[in-house]
Amino acid sequence: MALRYDEHKAPFVDFGNGVKLQFDYEEFTDEPSKEKATNELRETPDVMEASIRKLRELIQQEKQLKLPVDDESFMKRFLRPKKYYPESTFEMLKAFYHMKAKQNFISDRLTTKSIQNALDDRAVQILPKRDQHGRRILYMEMGAKWNCTKVPSMEVIRCTNLLMEMVGREPATQLHGIVFVINFDRLSLSHISQFPPKFVKTVVDHGQKHSPYRIKGIHIVNNARMFNIFFKIFKPFLGKKWSQRIFLHGVDFASLHDHIAPDCLPSTLGGTYELPAYEGAVIGQLLDCYKEKFEEEEKYGYVSEVKES
Repeated sequence: MALRYDEHKAPFVDFGNGVKLQFDYEEFTDEPSKEKATNELRETPDVMEASIRKLRELIQQEKQLKLPVDDESFMKRFLRPKKYYPESTFEMLKAFYHMKAKQNFISDRLTTKSIQNALDDRAVQILPKRDQHGRRILYMEMGAKWNCTKVPSMEVIRCTNLLMEMVGREPATQLHGIVFVINFDRLSLSHISQFPPKFVKTVVDHGQKHSPYRIKGIHIVNNARMFNIFFKIFKPFLGKKWSQRIFLHGVDFASLHDHIAPDCLPSTLGGTYELPAYEGAVIGQLLDCYKEKFEEEEKYGYVSEVKES
């Protein structure tokens, strides 16, 4: 596999046999997507115009928060998961950038270099195919294949956040959402010890309340008895929506396929396509094709935030 460029000079990772990973930052124009946006997100011209105008006003009143309020794609990225309600979008946006202002924590200064070990070990992956509903699929190794000595939990979460930011900029992903598949095969106490309750609460709160993503499902596979210990740490912090969207499949991939069609999954998850073992560096190369965009966005946020971890 290798990094390649299509006829429009857009980068992608070629896994062979027609399987590729490519980001799509073009606004959707097909009628089914536009209809879905109207029905699910209240995305109509009148609502968009009024919501963007109101959100712009709210941001401008927050003097220390510097954001590209005239960039419509940026504004829609945050408004879509909140269904174009500007007040709740504003609260989420403030919390999102407060978190990014905390140095040496879960979402500040996200670069490929800072998560290189996680990429190399493929601890978190964007699967190349979307599911049958158009949702992005993120896959995580949280068991035997996760070397938590080399890749501590902080780097796993930072890697997840960087990949989420990459797919979260895609208009199609803003519309359809994201699902997780998490493999807990041979989870151990050393893995569990990576997640003290205070850290778990911060991570879960950030994901549930303070991030601009539509999380449509969290699918747990290969969960055995040890997972019950792990889940007891997370369960007190889960809100109603996430609690209803967590599915435990054990070793039964047929159960997983009730939610995600097999032709959207690699053979390692009982799917129909082959995803060969690959060097994580090639994903870093793909991400670095958008390095300038990330560096530009690092200029945004709270300009005089008290920095602390």
